[in-house]
Amino acid sequence: MCCNRNRLGVMSVILAALVLLVGRPASADTPDSMFATATPVKGDIPGLMKWANSRPSDSAHVTILSPKEGERFKAGESLYVAVSVTGVSLGQQTMHAEGCGLANSGKGQHVHVIVDNQPYLANYADGSPFPLGVLPEGVHTIRVFASRSWHESIKSLGSFKTVTFYVGDAKAPSPIQPGKPLLTYSRPKDAYAGADAKSILVDFYLNNADLSSDGYKVRLTVDGRSANLTEWVPYLVTGLQPGDHHFKLELVNKSNQVVAGPYNTTERTITVK
Repeated sequence: MCCNRNRLGVMSVILAALVLLVGRPASADTPDSMFATATPVKGDIPGLMKWANSRPSDSAHVTILSPKEGERFKAGESLYVAVSVTGVSLGQQTMHAEGCGLANSGKGQHVHVIVDNQPYLANYADGSPFPLGVLPEGVHTIRVFASRSWHESIKSLGSFKTVTFYVGDAKAPSPIQPGKPLLTYSRPKDAYAGADAKSILVDFYLNNADLSSDGYKVRLTVDGRSANLTEWVPYLVTGLQPGDHHFKLELVNKSNQVVAGPYNTTERTITVK
């Protein structure tokens, strides 16, 4: 009996040591490599890096509760969107966010809400009506996707949803065509200061197109200098000097021609302080 106890004690110590060496399996919100060093990207943009640290999160699923597809609203009416999210805890920090080296929201994980092709709005509340304000008469689209606390889109089949609705008497068709390649600009946006300005996240959402060196590509242009992005992963731009900087994202085909679609070219100006 004594020997058996000793053997059990030794086995427990060995198992504990193995756990320390191997570590716990990563969850859906845990980076693959605890933020490994970014790698340079070929092109004319100084300081452009491929980040690609975060793992896919197949459990992330987003549902637009309202408005409904094709719903019509009165002109001058204040509008709201309600989004339900499973597999991602809104309002909580993504694991290891303190070590990501990027601008991080203190409010935690959230949903990016894009009305037409305006800069996204951040929604941190699951299922609650989120105000969009008063929209002009016409056809409008909303694109939503789940985001980690450092504003990186969660790239999974269920994470992205879109809806088209109308204000007033508009009868135009939806600008989003099912099955057609669609690029959604996410980051960067607004202003960056201090440590947040050292590495600026470039992130986008992609539908119905696979990126490669000899197929579809996302052409990134920063202050007039361009590079082709051939992987659907996050990128970083480093070393930007204080002042305004112009970013453009374009979805291009194998001939480097912009793919037709109202949202496949987007431009933003950000400020580094």
